[in-house]
Amino acid sequence: MKHRRGREGMTIVLGLLLGGGLLQAEGYRQIASRILQTPAVQSARMLSHAADESAWAAEGAQLPSLDAEIRGVWLKETPEMILHTGLGPAQPLPMGKKRNFTGALTLRYPLFTGFAISARIDQARWQREAARLKVLDLQRNLLLKAAELYSAVRGTQQILAAQLAAKKATLAALKKAEGMYQNGLIPPSALYNIRARAYEMDAQIARTRKQIGQLLNTLGYLSGRPVRSVAGPISPAKLPATKRLIREAYAHRADLRILQSALQVDEAQIRLAQSTLYPHLGVEAALKRQGDTLALNGDGFTNADRSYLGVGLSWNLFNGGQDRHRIEAARYRKLSRASALIDYRRRVANEIRNARLDLEALYARLRSAKMQVKAQREYYKLTRGRFENQLASADELSRAIADLAAARAKVASVRSGIEVQRAKLWLMSGVENFEKKLGIKAP
Repeated sequence: MKHRRGREGMTIVLGLLLGGGLLQAEGYRQIASRILQTPAVQSARMLSHAADESAWAAEGAQLPSLDAEIRGVWLKETPEMILHTGLGPAQPLPMGKKRNFTGALTLRYPLFTGFAISARIDQARWQREAARLKVLDLQRNLLLKAAELYSAVRGTQQILAAQLAAKKATLAALKKAEGMYQNGLIPPSALYNIRARAYEMDAQIARTRKQIGQLLNTLGYLSGRPVRSVAGPISPAKLPATKRLIREAYAHRADLRILQSALQVDEAQIRLAQSTLYPHLGVEAALKRQGDTLALNGDGFTNADRSYLGVGLSWNLFNGGQDRHRIEAARYRKLSRASALIDYRRRVANEIRNARLDLEALYARLRSAKMQVKAQREYYKLTRGRFENQLASADELSRAIADLAAARAKVASVRSGIEVQRAKLWLMSGVENFEKKLGIKAP
């Protein structure tokens, strides 16, 4: 019951501390929802949209192209042919006119490019996927940073509540000491000791309030809107087993999937390099007319209809071994990426296991810190009673008050660490899981 009353007292002090700020306090879910709309995330989304457009542009290469063209030419001299008959001087014969117009509607289609077009399309598609995943990875990092700041604010508020409680106890001791001094029961040094402790508590409270203000400012910057106060835990659902967290990370972690996408980009790059070993075949057809006016009905010398159908085949037989070396370079890049992916997967699993061990250690530290608070509370009560009966010095009472405040601050700090560690473990398994547990959804 005494322990419960102690916690209730801390809650009352914290409520008085926050005062009207509680009416404007925000929970982590509200702040996290705003983070998904911040300019930093919007910037990453715009890059993702740009990658979408690039992928669609690459897909257009497998469709035929249709071009319209009209050209006009004005010659300096009339085209002529010199006719030598042997019967007299050479006679110039006109072969065209000075003015010439050409109009064409041309259709081109690559029948076979050695799989170069399909390789470029696959490459652009996987780059689009990587850009999308980078948005998720950015969200994961921002939400983790917000969780750290949010828990730090709550922990520091608890520390401030402990300091205010310590100041209240110090002022009560100071009032008692002043009465004892006036009755000649304690020397001036004892009174001055407690008074100095009260001033020290004021300085500590000012520093802590400054820290809370700075943390709230940074949290406001991160979320895109000022945050005046926070209230309530982060409270994601109960953490699953470590093995399940690792499986979820392998399936959903954006940074892992970015590496997997990059591996597919490397595979497409290999096929693109190999495309130079094959012949390239294309077809072209045009509806083309020419004339000396824009009517394109001929010029009286040549046929007006210049339409055609053409087929082109090209095949590079030797270029000094460049193609072979490009292919090998692309293969080695893919092998390097595959090895990096295996190593990164192992690192992720190791980080999750270590983070879980850190969480278990924090819970052990919390149990220890709570026992320290209980012990320091009882020691403070004992020391206060002894001081009032002139069996303990003012210095001992000041130390007892400070030790109790420090023990309460340690509990707040450990609780903040536990909250951050839980959020970190959820985010280690993928930002989508974390957002789902919080009940928020990215646009």
